[in-house]
Amino acid sequence: MRPALDRLLAIPCALLPKRYWQSFDLPMANMATVSAFLALFLGFGLGIRGYFAYLERSRIESKGVSILEVSEAQLQGKLPESAESAAIPGALAMMAPIAFVLFTPLGLFSSYLVISSIARLAAAYTGEPFGDPMLSGVDALARRTFTKRQRRKTAVAREKLEKIDEPDRRYAGEWAGLSGVDFVIVSARRKAGWTKGTWVITDDAWFVLGEPFDRPMPNGLRTIYPLSAQNTLEPVRKSVQYRLPPLRKDQR
Repeated sequence: MRPALDRLLAIPCALLPKRYWQSFDLPMANMATVSAFLALFLGFGLGIRGYFAYLERSRIESKGVSILEVSEAQLQGKLPESAESAAIPGALAMMAPIAFVLFTPLGLFSSYLVISSIARLAAAYTGEPFGDPMLSGVDALARRTFTKRQRRKTAVAREKLEKIDEPDRRYAGEWAGLSGVDFVIVSARRKAGWTKGTWVITDDAWFVLGEPFDRPMPNGLRTIYPLSAQNTLEPVRKSVQYRLPPLRKDQR
């Protein structure tokens, strides 16, 4: 009984963005195909029923007589064979499918269900099922917005600790209490791409970056970048260009 209930619950839950699937103890990956098929049938059902209702409303609201109505009246002898139908209702009937799909809420919704379901079925067939594309897109946009806001908040808080900006300074490794390090770069701001293992290419030599760390100083929080000369032949995985500042002896 429990496995059947889990599979039943997994069908609507499979519409959720894929990154949430692991939060549920349900076989959503296995039921993604069933979920997509049900959404496909729902899209077709709503679309067909809504389309014929749209045609009926258009026939009632349009002025003039359609070709079919004129032909029927001619066969019954109610109109002479020379009678003509209005051109506008005929043109409206020809454009009805496009108008229903593109300009009615139900047409747009049913079309989305059909197209998204086909995409989900194709993904499930290749072994990479996913949830509803629109829900996944909204979730991704919300996460990016939240992450961007958090990064901005963190950056503002760090700038308050770093205080004034100033040029980089270079000291011997002993200045920072490090052994086996040629020298360190003291930076008022964190440097993009300067992570452990990065090659720092200068006019003097090539260096390998150690683990950066923070140190409070009189002018504010500073980032310390340890650099060691690269004396062995190793593949360069990541590198940055840099001009070394003068080596300083003072302790500030």
